Amino acid sequence: MGISNKIQHLRELLRIEEKAQEERFFQENVSLKELRSEGTIIHPVRIQNKTFGFTDQPIVTLSFHIPGGVNYSFYSQGTPVALFNSVTNEVCNGQLLNISDNSAEIILHSHDFPDWIDEKGIGVKRLADDKSFKLMHGVLNRIEKEESKALVNMFKIVHQLSEPPLVEETEQFVDDIEDLNASQREAIRNGLNNVPIQLIHGPPGTGKTTTIVALMKLLREKGKTIIASAPSNAAIDYLAEKLLEKGLKVLRLGNTAKVNKVVWEHTPEGILSQDKLNKQIKRLKIQAEEYRKMARQYKRNFGKAEREQRKLLFKEVYAIRDEIKSLSDYYLAQFFEEADVILGTPVGLTDPILNDKTFDVAFLDEAGQCIEPLAWLVLEKGNRAVLSGDHLQLPPTVISQEVERELSISVLERAMLSGVKSDLLQVQYRMTPEIAGFSSRYFYEGKLQSNPSSIPDSLLFFDTAGAGFIEKREENHRSIHNPEELRIISEHWQEWCNNNQSVVFISPYSAQVEQAKKLLKSINVSTIDSFQGQEADVVILSLVRSNDEGKIGFLSDHRRMNVAMTRARTKLIVVGDSTTLANDDFYQQFIAYSEEIGAYRSVFELMY
Repeated sequence: MGISNKIQHLRELLRIEEKAQEERFFQENVSLKELRSEGTIIHPVRIQNKTFGFTDQPIVTLSFHIPGGVNYSFYSQGTPVALFNSVTNEVCNGQLLNISDNSAEIILHSHDFPDWIDEKGIGVKRLADDKSFKLMHGVLNRIEKEESKALVNMFKIVHQLSEPPLVEETEQFVDDIEDLNASQREAIRNGLNNVPIQLIHGPPGTGKTTTIVALMKLLREKGKTIIASAPSNAAIDYLAEKLLEKGLKVLRLGNTAKVNKVVWEHTPEGILSQDKLNKQIKRLKIQAEEYRKMARQYKRNFGKAEREQRKLLFKEVYAIRDEIKSLSDYYLAQFFEEADVILGTPVGLTDPILNDKTFDVAFLDEAGQCIEPLAWLVLEKGNRAVLSGDHLQLPPTVISQEVERELSISVLERAMLSGVKSDLLQVQYRMTPEIAGFSSRYFYEGKLQSNPSSIPDSLLFFDTAGAGFIEKREENHRSIHNPEELRIISEHWQEWCNNNQSVVFISPYSAQVEQAKKLLKSINVSTIDSFQGQEADVVILSLVRSNDEGKIGFLSDHRRMNVAMTRARTKLIVVGDSTTLANDDFYQQFIAYSEEIGAYRSVFELMY
């Protein structure tokens, strides 16, 4: 199969996925009550604040109450959304800047706030990600037309259309870099070679970010230009922090609503807020607001002449906004030239400031979580690429079950399967050896090493077999929960930690998480997917499934379990039913491992 056939196949997978998203987020003949219960919409909401951002686009802050919290599989930072009026069915599209369990901030794709925004019945609904799909189809088209020799070469290697390059021994000296172990130094040494693609396989807690930051610093010292990306804003901000700590200058593009103050100063918003740059922009914003006030004098019901006058006033607003954009781009171009590393999500890096720009090296972190066509948006900007991450943790999120098996194979996993040399980071610093031991044995061929630990009972598995802890599914709820597991956890969790430790409850089932938020108010509660990339001193994992048929559903995704079981620093508590789990080899091996190291307990020890 040649390039064109591979591209056509990827395009078809994307079309099916796009259609699945549209169907999921635009359900016809479904009541508001049903959509609310499924978490597809947030309704009603209360408008708390209205303001204009640095590019003069309207931003709205709103609050709401959702029993059990927000469905974060639908809503996250950067999600395309629409404000809607449930009475008149009017809508205004926008993008989610940030969201919590009771509030959100949305930037609107509009010249002003809609007239109906302060009326009753306002809600928020998720939109299909049309912009991302257009961008992905665009880069696939450029690959097919072979517009970039370097990009085509990378594509051929990843899709086994050409042989992966041999990595030659290098004379690069990296032994003088402090605080790096042998496997990290080897990854950096190979990263200094001029190969089309390098893979850095970083299991949990192995210092992947430390390694790639050290590599970036050495590349900059050699005069190489660098662009870096990751599929989530949180991962980008963390990488930006570490680069700044090492003295590198960064320009952080894209959605920057939740970045901390240190990183914010290196975003377009932060740069343009400097006094010497802000005065002229502020004057233009005041002028735009005056035109908007004049336009607002014409209310919803007015004649043709008034409509024309309002149209002219908003035309002036658009013209001023264009002037602000041009002025902003002029200022930012100066910072672009000075930056050591340009960062952003794949979509964030489609900023016009990067048009026709090519870098020596493109880094894609958390590459195992990035859908492949989206990854090419980053890799096309580099003459060579460094992919880092762990394909044995959660794969990219795909809505369509029809294409999930193929489209959830990340570019990192494809490159691994194609025989591209991978540097495995082998020493983990996060967990005790007991917590890390099973993951190392099952996923990493026993190669994951740990520093010695003296923490007793750092891993405990409480077996609920025979205790009658039966799973339940509420009517009109797609997910499953286990109230008895929650009850026993709520009664004993304080015994598993001390006052100064961070504690989190996680589960793969959203219904269990919803119930846990009501019952475990003193600790953090999260789905496994939402907690990927984070860690805590104590992690309590509720497996939920307990039935006579041995059905385990989500639990059969062993990569999700790899995430769950590698978040804890000092103690991991797993609660589950061995009888239900016994038909799956992964859980058979985990239970055997827990018995081997003395971590197995019966839940009856907690009950009596």
